[in-house]
Amino acid sequence: MTGGVSALVLIDAFRMGGAETLLAPMIVASRDTDVSMDVVSISPSEWNSEKTMTILAEAGIPTRSLGIRRLLDPVALPRLVRTIREGQYDVVHAHLEMAMTLAVPAAALAGRPSVCTFHHVARPLEGRAAWRERLAVEAATRSRRALFVSEASRRSFAENYRPKGMPANWEVMHNGIDIANFSPGQADPQVRRELAGGGDSLIAVLPAAFRDFKGIPVAIRAWPAVIEKFPSAVLALTGGGELEGELRQLVADLGLNESVNFVGVRTDMPEVYRAADVVVLPSTHGENLPTVLIESSATACAIAASRIGGIPDIVLDGETGLLFEAGSVEGFADTVCRLLGDAELRRRLGVAASERARSEFSATAWLARLRTTYLEAMGDRR
Repeated sequence: MTGGVSALVLIDAFRMGGAETLLAPMIVASRDTDVSMDVVSISPSEWNSEKTMTILAEAGIPTRSLGIRRLLDPVALPRLVRTIREGQYDVVHAHLEMAMTLAVPAAALAGRPSVCTFHHVARPLEGRAAWRERLAVEAATRSRRALFVSEASRRSFAENYRPKGMPANWEVMHNGIDIANFSPGQADPQVRRELAGGGDSLIAVLPAAFRDFKGIPVAIRAWPAVIEKFPSAVLALTGGGELEGELRQLVADLGLNESVNFVGVRTDMPEVYRAADVVVLPSTHGENLPTVLIESSATACAIAASRIGGIPDIVLDGETGLLFEAGSVEGFADTVCRLLGDAELRRRLGVAASERARSEFSATAWLARLRTTYLEAMGDRR
């Protein structure tokens, strides 16, 4: 493609997940550049998520599925090599393990460079899952760039697969999201009333699915110490999930029904962030690059979050938010109280967070970094 870059973006399947839903803002951002992207799934179309396909269709993104069901399918490599050659792509960018395991050798056979992106923090695996991930790591290490969306992700893969030294082509490249709607602004009084349960209170919003690694019980157990200093403060649990019954019982057991509100899954998250005095995320493990912290940063929220996984990639302690030790009830309470008691600190952190979200975590910034990586990978072929 003269004067630009043509990329084949490969993914395992259009399932409902973080990597899959990030495709839309990335490809939309490419429309204002000289990078063109075609997105193709390795797997059969019946494996696709209807919700993900709707998101892509609404963004005007055409898709294809190659119908490959397993890594050892004899048609897999020939079909992928043919796809690369027929599309005359300059570079192949694979997301997730099956895609990169096939993409790296296929791109080499087609005479094209490949780039791979890992989207999770590695954890110990067994059986076929361990075998599949090891194959993907070996393939990605042979590509021009193996990208990890957080330092925690890169470090975890090094500990599991390269304990004697990290390969030179392993790099951190943060994802970006569409932050157009997540701009600073005045809080909607109605939304504040909904979060606070009707009162005029200081509000800490915890935006997370009710899952074990989100650390929501840490926030609930810390809340008595918070309301001891700020009696009208409210913790608004924004989300839902299988642990809701247990969390409601914990709130009742601690006598917190008046100061901890379950506000459900919201479709107006920009307004929720603008209505919050503080956004909290007390995750205990498993976090890579939580989107809610990018969104809330973009809206200039003051953030208190645990120092775990990829959270420190987003929240620079003392600069764009405050961090506390994961699992620490006392740390959570002290950090939230510090923010609730200092409006100027909240303002300063929020302004810095919003600026950094736009320069580092927008889809536009992500696409610019990818373009540079693609050109470097192409090298003399350009």
